[in-house]
Amino acid sequence: MILNDIREKLQEIDPNVFYGMVDPVMQETVWDYIVFNRKPTKVNENKTGYSYYFTVNIVRENFIPEGLDMAVIEKMRSIPGMKLAGTDMQYTYVRKPNTNAVVEMLSIDFVKAVKAA
Repeated sequence: MILNDIREKLQEIDPNVFYGMVDPVMQETVWDYIVFNRKPTKVNENKTGYSYYFTVNIVRENFIPEGLDMAVIEKMRSIPGMKLAGTDMQYTYVRKPNTNAVVEMLSIDFVKAVKAA
């Protein structure tokens, strides 16, 4: 299953990998993690297949270390058929609750084409 493949590849980089969202209890103590999720699936114009879209969000307290983005891209591209979606990578910043510390998040979109059965 593709979601298991994604989780396994990302766990090679970071043991704290979550699907959809971080467990709220864990989020109070862990600020360095990766979250991935699905995006809308597109039916290809020729109707012979689908394009499955995914977003990988790298979250780090203070800042994302240089090169971590490329490591995530490399791992995701090692999944057969997975490619960068061609969208801009987006950075987001929030303040860690009850502190002045910043949390940086980078969102990277991927696509995997699959032929219809």
